[in-house]
Amino acid sequence: MSSGNSLLNVPAFPEASQLAGQDTWRSFKDRVKLTVQVRGLQGYLDGSIPKPTAAMYIYTAQTSSPPDSQFPSPGEWTQHEHMVASIIYLNSSDPIGIGIERNDTASKTWQYLVKKYESQDEQRIHMADTNLRKHRFNPETTTMEDHEKKMKNLLKTLHNLGGSCNNYQFRLIVIASMPEAWKDYVLNIPGMFSSEAFTYLHCLYLDKVGRNRDTEDDLIKKKVAALFAQHLATHAASSSTLPPKRERPICTNPSCPSKVGHTIDRCWAKGGGAEGKAPKSWKEKYGPNGTKASSSDTFSPIDVYIGSTHSPKNTDDGLLMPF
Repeated sequence: MSSGNSLLNVPAFPEASQLAGQDTWRSFKDRVKLTVQVRGLQGYLDGSIPKPTAAMYIYTAQTSSPPDSQFPSPGEWTQHEHMVASIIYLNSSDPIGIGIERNDTASKTWQYLVKKYESQDEQRIHMADTNLRKHRFNPETTTMEDHEKKMKNLLKTLHNLGGSCNNYQFRLIVIASMPEAWKDYVLNIPGMFSSEAFTYLHCLYLDKVGRNRDTEDDLIKKKVAALFAQHLATHAASSSTLPPKRERPICTNPSCPSKVGHTIDRCWAKGGGAEGKAPKSWKEKYGPNGTKASSSDTFSPIDVYIGSTHSPKNTDDGLLMPF
């Protein structure tokens, strides 16, 4: 195997597998190991290939040695060492914040990371295990899909801290997280793995929650129909009630020639509250103080009728004279 151009290309890990702390350490560690092994550079990661010196290295051949050679030339060792160090450094989201020194060798950096993230903190593992086992599913506030994601994230956190929980144990924890009202439905869940348990629980969730929602929808529809009927009845009653007739005001001023349509306080005639404030057209019709009789007043039907009843009879023709 020769050190071709593939050794010069530093692979970029997915964001979820880049080193960002304790949560991504396990995924980052696995990818680094696999990437280094594929390139034959494992000895540079664990430090088993020491840096050669000019005195130690014997130039026995003109061709380059393979990447996994225990006796590389100084130039080859430097190239391979920088490749492994770059894989670690460039796939860390915040290498300076994590504490990686850029000038350190790959093996020194790797030992630092292993010591930092794999010194198992028993208290943190216990807390992560407790959080996983105590988490409960509430069908009124959470969907089964969200519950599955939450449980898997709690399991991942436990594994990243170095805790252990196999798939069969996780299945039992998932079943125990169901609400008490579902106890009779989860006693005999088929399968041996958590994926099978979640498949069954998804179907159970859709069946139980779907029924409850159908019942709630029926109640809501009935309430809406009742409110709508009440609204129609109220609207019909208000439409059938006619508004009261508005009576026109009558002026009580004896001198007022036109008594309908105003009160004595606003009367323009003599003795009224607005005496002398009449417009020109009114004064021309009724006089300055409203004392001038208009033609309509003189020949009103009432006056004609009253006058006709008090006129003397004509003995010749027997008719009532209006004047």
